[in-house]
Amino acid sequence: MIRATQSWTVLRLALALSAGLACSRPNLEVLHTLAPIAPPPANSAVPLKSMALEVMPVRLPETLQRPQMVVEIGPGNLSLLETHRWGNGLDKDIQRVLVENISMLTDLDTVVAYPYGERIKATHRLEVDIHRFDGKPGGTITLQATWMLTSPQGGPALLFRRTTIQRPVQGQDAEALVAAHSLIIGDLSREIATELQTLARGAP
Repeated sequence: MIRATQSWTVLRLALALSAGLACSRPNLEVLHTLAPIAPPPANSAVPLKSMALEVMPVRLPETLQRPQMVVEIGPGNLSLLETHRWGNGLDKDIQRVLVENISMLTDLDTVVAYPYGERIKATHRLEVDIHRFDGKPGGTITLQATWMLTSPQGGPALLFRRTTIQRPVQGQDAEALVAAHSLIIGDLSREIATELQTLARGAP
């Protein structure tokens, strides 16, 4: 009985110490995710029922292929926010939000992320290659990217575009930087949705 009591006392002390260390940890990691655009007004989306779109994995430059958020500290100089990280990976989060945004903007029900295009018999694929996506709190965030629409069967691109989008970061913290990232992906989504509508009408 004495040994059992002593063992329980030691266990309680160990648990209390662990809890104390966890509470006193100075640099807890914060995980961030991108947010989709607000749903547009009813009946404002242009229906594209003849299309089924598969959004392919987003390609990022090596500087952004890491869990930490990347901030600009000067022209051509970047730094990592070690305690602020992308919860799903920035590439996967951009892909997810593109699917959500384009679905809302085009009233297109059949928009899926790769590899589910075969299940919806996708008629088009969206490929996005990001060359730059950085900024700093209180400053400006810049996206430079190319994107194209292709056929699932391969062949030349049906549409190819280069884009540069900038947004001010409305705040001095990481949350403001994440919000600016979301707004920029919203702008990119609107650009893609507009081109999809033009393509669906058969315009050059």
